[in-house]
Amino acid sequence: MMEMRNRIAGSSSRILMILAALTAFCLLLTLHSLWSLLPPSAWGRALAHPDVADISELLVHYSLLPRVCTALLTGAGLSLSAVLLQAALRNPVAEPSTLGVSAGAFVALSFMTVATPAFAEGHRLVIALGGGLLAALATLALAWRRQLSAEAVLMAGLIVNLYAGALNTVLILFHGGLVRLFIWGSGSLATQDWSAVQYLLPQFFIAGAVSLLLIRPLSVLSLSDDAAVSLGLSPARMRLVAIVLAVWLAASSVSAVGIIGFVGLCAPEIVRRAGLHQIKWQLLLSPILGALLLWLADQIFQVLPLLAEIPAGASIAIIGAPLLFWYTQRVRQRGTVPELVPSFSSPSGLSLGATLWLLLAALALLALSLFVGRGLSGWNFGLSSLDATLFWRGPRLVVAVAGGALLAIAGVIVQRLLANPLASPETLGISSGSALAMILAIVLFPAAPRWMLMLAAGAGAGLVLAGLLASGFRHAFAPDRLLMIGISIATIFSAIISVLMGTGDPKMLALIGWLNGSTYMATPLDAALATALVAIAALLLPLLLRWLDILSLGGDAATSLGVPLALSRGLLLLYASLLIGASVLVTGPLTFVGLLAPHLARSLGARSAAQTLLLAAMIGAATMGFADLIGRVALVPRQLPTGLVATLIGGGFFMLRLGMRG
Repeated sequence: MMEMRNRIAGSSSRILMILAALTAFCLLLTLHSLWSLLPPSAWGRALAHPDVADISELLVHYSLLPRVCTALLTGAGLSLSAVLLQAALRNPVAEPSTLGVSAGAFVALSFMTVATPAFAEGHRLVIALGGGLLAALATLALAWRRQLSAEAVLMAGLIVNLYAGALNTVLILFHGGLVRLFIWGSGSLATQDWSAVQYLLPQFFIAGAVSLLLIRPLSVLSLSDDAAVSLGLSPARMRLVAIVLAVWLAASSVSAVGIIGFVGLCAPEIVRRAGLHQIKWQLLLSPILGALLLWLADQIFQVLPLLAEIPAGASIAIIGAPLLFWYTQRVRQRGTVPELVPSFSSPSGLSLGATLWLLLAALALLALSLFVGRGLSGWNFGLSSLDATLFWRGPRLVVAVAGGALLAIAGVIVQRLLANPLASPETLGISSGSALAMILAIVLFPAAPRWMLMLAAGAGAGLVLAGLLASGFRHAFAPDRLLMIGISIATIFSAIISVLMGTGDPKMLALIGWLNGSTYMATPLDAALATALVAIAALLLPLLLRWLDILSLGGDAATSLGVPLALSRGLLLLYASLLIGASVLVTGPLTFVGLLAPHLARSLGARSAAQTLLLAAMIGAATMGFADLIGRVALVPRQLPTGLVATLIGGGFFMLRLGMRG
């Protein structure tokens, strides 16, 4: 007992030293900002009764001080939300951003801002709460089959975040005024009054008081469900209360300042690293630490002139994504990632006749996509003007089909390589690296020709690939390591894109369509290039089939069968990366096709790697072809990007299917 008390006392001393150091550093930075605006003799007056004729005093009273208070309340609320989620789910990486709660709340607010602006202005918390709860439920449903493990929650949260981002993009494409939401969505602490503080203060104190009542139940729940039941507690009811309270805190934050992630991941982990593992200490100290961390991060960027305009949420994401990777590498278990669905294959194989029927169905769907159209005068069929139909619709359809096939093939390889049916090309971060490189090229070289932009996209994919190869080589390309690297890259990419889009630069706004898989600017040269890429991919595939079949059995089994683990994984990773980079070159960073097509192929009965690749390529091509048709005819005369349509259809179907199976 004495030893335990001494250990707790030592841990308390460490965390108090950390809090004291952070507080001192934050105060110094804030005092520096104050000093740059006003002499110390005027600070008291600026705080209490600023002179309306003095701009500096008004800035201190209505901008600097409310910003500090907003950062403190937001950091505390998000950290408390994370502790509640981590305790309820017994998962150390659960927090509002990794569960998709923040993204769900944000997209709900965006939609209601468009649909009913007056209602949205007066009911922000209710709207954000509903969106956050729906997103949390979707994430938990996707990760349920893996008992809500850390890797499963991260992957499911990434999927929900991608889907929510696609919905937001649809709104922004058709409501240009919502571009300002990019800034808000990046977590802006900028304020011109005390309204955000007045809004957040009661939310935090009410939720904080309720959370104190949950200390004992959550402490018991952290041990086991059986212990909770033996003491008369209902584990399901306690989890529900904790999750609703956590979502309420996160929704309050999103409705006030936008999306700010990773604070909830950092603060509780620092408390645990200091040696305080009990729930009561995490509930009491994590909010204080989270408040100081967000205050510190915001003040650091404020005192650096070149970085002062970067939103707080984006800066935290850029800093926090490497931390996410580092942390998950520390807590992960060695070996391959367990599967999220029972098996990679169906009990019964796919017959040749069934394959031919599926091929005919895919070809019929593509023919429908080519010849069916809709104009201002109504529906039309392109048979009467075949030349015009092939000229206008042919290239975009070929590009869409090729992009879908390339991503589907890459998806099969990635899922077998990572032994994880919820993995997809996007999770490796290669398409993100390609897109970001192309965007930077447009910003730096506005008059650059198209071939130079395509070269930049290829270079971005190559740089990310090089990083993956360098990181994975020493660990035989361990699947969980690659997965965490990809999620970290995708997170950083999203943060940077939000910052660039928030600038309002017309060049950035013009890229929104391409970022979501637009094909309506495709040329015959693009179609020829896409066809050549698919042909090259098909010629190389037979050389990789044996490795794909054996590696899906696991690393130990592959080694026992004589497969060189590091070499085979490295070459497969290289091949999949080139396919993803090629698809980005011709259609932009499409999403969800590489996830959906392999899953449907297995559901239809594909067993071997060859069957799965063939069927997935057909499904990916048909999905993108059909998405191109919907993008053309759904909102005439406006057009939706093909990749965006595929995301909305395929992502929603995939989440619904996994949720029902879970």
